[in-house]
Amino acid sequence: MKRLIFLVVAVAAIMFTSCKKEYTIIVQSNNESWGSVEGSGTYTKGTVISIGAISNNGYKFAKWDDGNSDNPRTITIEKNATYTAVFVEEEPTSMGIFSVSETQKVNFSPGNLQWSATGSHAVAGNGTAAGTWRFAPNQWDTIGVANSNVSSTYTGWIDLFGWGTSGYDNKYPYMVSVVGEDYGNGLNDIAGTNYDWGMYNAIYHPKNQTTDAPGTWRTLTTNEWIYLLKVRTTLSGIRYAKATVCGIVGLIIVPDNWSNTYYPLTNVNNTYGAAYTSNIIGASDWAKMEAVGCVFLPAAGHRYETSVYAVGSTGYYWSTTYIGCDGAYYLGFDSSRLYPSDFYDRIYSKSVRLVRSVQ
Repeated sequence: MKRLIFLVVAVAAIMFTSCKKEYTIIVQSNNESWGSVEGSGTYTKGTVISIGAISNNGYKFAKWDDGNSDNPRTITIEKNATYTAVFVEEEPTSMGIFSVSETQKVNFSPGNLQWSATGSHAVAGNGTAAGTWRFAPNQWDTIGVANSNVSSTYTGWIDLFGWGTSGYDNKYPYMVSVVGEDYGNGLNDIAGTNYDWGMYNAIYHPKNQTTDAPGTWRTLTTNEWIYLLKVRTTLSGIRYAKATVCGIVGLIIVPDNWSNTYYPLTNVNNTYGAAYTSNIIGASDWAKMEAVGCVFLPAAGHRYETSVYAVGSTGYYWSTTYIGCDGAYYLGFDSSRLYPSDFYDRIYSKSVRLVRSVQ
């Protein structure tokens, strides 16, 4: 009898053990050169485990592929599963601080503004609008002659915009009207209004795969462009220099605390005499300069209707300040001049570079 009881107990134990299901957990990285992971293995159902993501220098953990952002992350084993850690490139470690008035300081956006008809985005007032706004992946990126494809259905990117064409009040980024009064807000500045691209739209960052809410960014006024480039006091005495960065010509603006020991810029603060060849800067040197806050405005040209001009020779950057019923102020520069308060017809589409206030 005792032997029978023993056999029954032994069989029950074997059956119980065999009912303990095991599952395989795979933990992987979206890019092994950007970061590694831990926690893969085979586990018994009901086991509680921890998985983790370890980023490499220059990168950071953003989230798991199912949207969870816990790191480390606790999981109860219920089934076979795969978890992918999403790593992204870090923004420059020190966004530069720039004085644009005696009391106001700002950071610049990490690239020029771009728009495509693909997708949708949030706008001020909790609504949504067609298309996607983003910052250029690199500060030197420009769209160039492809801006001639501008239309409401063009799924490529454009980066030249008529004044105040944020999408608000039917002022669309793909406008090609030749009537100046069609752009912006009549005889008014657009500062602080929804006609300002950054005030109205959510904007996507390609590098770190995040999206900023409407109102995070704004456009400079013409007085702020003047103060930034002609008036402000900096630690080094340098405010700007023309340059060629990664093969693209444009204007470097240095932060308030810039030191020329970071990179020996030449022919600085020169309105008329400096050329783009004054400073030839490759990718490795630019990465160091960007990391301490330098801004680069590429000479992206401008557009009239569907014709694009001066790409790679002249930069035109809008302000929020109007002049008359047809015009608005902008920052302009070429190989021999720099003019932070010139004005032109609103119908000419120009680059937009946004800023955000520093608290």
